[in-house]
Amino acid sequence: MRKKKIVWWGLLVPILMVGCDKGADSAKESQVVAKVNDTEVTVHQLNYEMGLLGPAAGQNTDKVAEKTLDNLIKQQIVAQKAVAENLDRDPQVLQALERAKRQVLVQAYIKKVAESGSTPPTKQEISDYYAQHPELFAKRRIYQIREILLDKTVPITEIQDKMKEAMSLETLVRWLESKNVKMQSGVVVKPAEQLPFEMLARLAQMQQGQVMAVETPGNISLSVLMDVRDQPLTEAQAVPAIERFLIAQKREKLAEAEIKRLRSEAKVELLGKFAATTPSKESTLKPSPEQKSNDTDFMEKGAAGL
Repeated sequence: MRKKKIVWWGLLVPILMVGCDKGADSAKESQVVAKVNDTEVTVHQLNYEMGLLGPAAGQNTDKVAEKTLDNLIKQQIVAQKAVAENLDRDPQVLQALERAKRQVLVQAYIKKVAESGSTPPTKQEISDYYAQHPELFAKRRIYQIREILLDKTVPITEIQDKMKEAMSLETLVRWLESKNVKMQSGVVVKPAEQLPFEMLARLAQMQQGQVMAVETPGNISLSVLMDVRDQPLTEAQAVPAIERFLIAQKREKLAEAEIKRLRSEAKVELLGKFAATTPSKESTLKPSPEQKSNDTDFMEKGAAGL
């Protein structure tokens, strides 16, 4: 009887193991949504890409998922071809990959520090912010603006001098055309919170028809105030927006403080032609002026952070 039991167990164990292997295989297969040659595309990759879409992914989810998966498949096909041609060994490609990895790690660490150390703003902080910024809340306005983007053929100082001559907009445009300045024009309607603080403060002092010139790294913008109407917000209505803004503000301060702390503790030695310079202890990871023009960070967009 004992020998029979041993024999039966000897037959049963492999069967159980095969069953476990099949279960593991099926679980693995359930995570795979596509195969591109020998490379698997997993549901985790798809979910991550969907997450990057934000609110757009929540609308017609099935179609968005299909399109996102199709994009992943195309990426895999092209990436495999690039590897086949040894582009992954190209020095510039290697530098780009290393840069992307470094940026992801920096962002992950800064996010961890900012989220773990920040606390929600108090009711008093929210009330104070509401009172300090009537142009965004109690005296909030909706602005209709004609925006004219100019290239930098003519310096902004020369344009501003012409504007001081109290000429009409049509006269100013004809003068710019005579200077062969390339222009693009459009009309936008924006509430106060979608405008940078500096621009908002100037608009609040302008009359209808007046023009404001602002220089950016890429162009010169002429903003013509066409219409304005009052649309105030009560403090209760403004609370969610102020709370989000103050939390983001606290997180940025925490991030800057952490970068400064890490910088002060790090041993940095400049070599070669940079050896004569002294590394700044105040260095942060803030972007250059050119990068700022494309940055969507709330601090760079002023009131748009609300």
